[in-house]
Amino acid sequence: MSTTQRPEQQCDLVMKGGITSGVIYPAALVRLAETYRFRGLGGTSAGAIGAAVGAAAELGRERGGFDAVARLPESLGDGALGKLFQAQPRTAGLLRLLFAYLRSGWRALVPTVLRTFPLTSLVGLLPGVVLVVIGVLEGGLAGILLAVAGVVLALIGWVVAVGLRLFRIATVDVPANLFGICRGLGTHGTPGFTEWLSDAIDDAAVLSDAQRPLLFGDLWSGEVARPVAGFGTPMPSRPEIDLRMITTCLSFGRPYELPMEVRTFFYDESVWETLFPPHVMAALRAGSDPVPADVDAVTTETGWLDLVASQRGLRRLPPARSLPVIVATRLSLSFPALISAVPMWDVDFGAEDTRMSMAAVRAAIRDKRPTPVSAVTFRRLWFSDGGLCSNFPVQFFDGALPTRPTFAINLGSFPDDRSPDPDQSRNIEYARTNDVIPAIYSDLPTSGVGALTGFAGLAFGTARNWNDSSHLQFPGYRDRIVKVFQTDTEGGLNLDMEREVIDGLGARGAAAATAMVEQFDTDHYSPPHATGWDNHRWVRYRALLACMPAFLGSYAAGRAALGIDKDPPSYPFNRTATRDLAAQLSEALDRAAAVVKEADPETIADLVGEPNPAGVIRRVPRT
Repeated sequence: MSTTQRPEQQCDLVMKGGITSGVIYPAALVRLAETYRFRGLGGTSAGAIGAAVGAAAELGRERGGFDAVARLPESLGDGALGKLFQAQPRTAGLLRLLFAYLRSGWRALVPTVLRTFPLTSLVGLLPGVVLVVIGVLEGGLAGILLAVAGVVLALIGWVVAVGLRLFRIATVDVPANLFGICRGLGTHGTPGFTEWLSDAIDDAAVLSDAQRPLLFGDLWSGEVARPVAGFGTPMPSRPEIDLRMITTCLSFGRPYELPMEVRTFFYDESVWETLFPPHVMAALRAGSDPVPADVDAVTTETGWLDLVASQRGLRRLPPARSLPVIVATRLSLSFPALISAVPMWDVDFGAEDTRMSMAAVRAAIRDKRPTPVSAVTFRRLWFSDGGLCSNFPVQFFDGALPTRPTFAINLGSFPDDRSPDPDQSRNIEYARTNDVIPAIYSDLPTSGVGALTGFAGLAFGTARNWNDSSHLQFPGYRDRIVKVFQTDTEGGLNLDMEREVIDGLGARGAAAATAMVEQFDTDHYSPPHATGWDNHRWVRYRALLACMPAFLGSYAAGRAALGIDKDPPSYPFNRTATRDLAAQLSEALDRAAAVVKEADPETIADLVGEPNPAGVIRRVPRT
């Protein structure tokens, strides 16, 4: 089927982060779009880029959106990908060193340092060079010793001088550049990666107005609509296209799902102008809440806070429906140190001056008096790569039972016993019949520096990825996750890949998509003549039932111990209809718990015995 036609079948897709590994995703998106209409797309970092472009293309499908996606890899070959990463003047040296190392390894660093820091190198080498000259002029054994000492001094001086220069860049210039080497905008007349990505998203959506970027509200409604500022309705329960990403708030030590309905964050216009193109900033201003002209025009606490914030150059982040997609994508892909973090601000309601000011403002609004001009404490928050907390959020679109497939593309290195095959279908791994794929094993040296660094690396990786990794072998997940293997020279931090490498990774992504389509659309189970999708739904149903006895037993015990006749002060039922609904739900759960309690223990054991590993039902906070 052509990608300009709307298929009857629908699916969701989640993509893993991996910096330049995102070149895998365009071909995979196009292949899946031939069979499925995308309803949900999600990812982190590079996966967020793929999700944003895919969602935009689904919106512009009938106008050739996926044709624009198919052309994306063509614009990244022959060094074009690396040219999108442009550093600020004070951090440019680190980027040159990174490129030199990625291209030629450690042997390229010395000449690159000499070219990048000539004055620093001269200062470090000069004392030793002078001593060598003196030794040559002196002659004899003493001169030879002086010359040798001069060579040693020159080497030590050069290492110290360059080390101090790099230390200053890393500890002063990189933090001053929002903790990154590159902010994302072009610095020498050519587009940076943020500008390129913003254009790629808008081109895929086939926007008629190039001055206005794609908004989340466009995706939700399925058409490009006029943005509306202020508080309003949240994301509809069934958006036409549901795009989700993750960013990490380092200041709060937690992830946030994007787009956020939380309206407590502010942005500094002067800072964000160095992170986003002008037309994106214009869309942010257009979508942000209108700020009261002065204190006499204030009628709400929110309006008063917006006025105080504006006096500090801050604007409230627009509601989710009016947020440009590129802003959320940039928040998700802020790879630490390479790509600058994105600062936002919030109000510190725990600060004494804020508490006093808010009390005075509430009283003034209640009494219909002019609000006072008071002090408020704002806190700067740092948002970085979503992959720090969740690099593969495969659970993004999951419900109790699925109504459409949610595919997921994982990334990983080739196992030790495998190498790239010309047949790209052999460079992926897929649990075609819900078989368990062996877990990734990482060996660890037990002595030497490698033992220390290896242990630290595995500890950090485990802390970062354990939640995502625990889903990889879970029933109802493992049969919809395809892993795409890469070598050390493909994807990741390889910012300067040649066209041949990019094309190979794209073909690998297309092979991964084909494997998923064939698995879920083909009759693999005969009898009973069921497709992979039929089998997947049955596995999800069985996995859910296996969790119910423990959940209902826990509920029954807690409900019996609740013992409250009157509503406590927290969260009372405010309507009689609400109280009646709660009573009916409780009665239904009571009956289900009684069914489990009265069932034969052997039958219960048989129900919960498969599939493995077992799961649990629990209430968890939304990110």
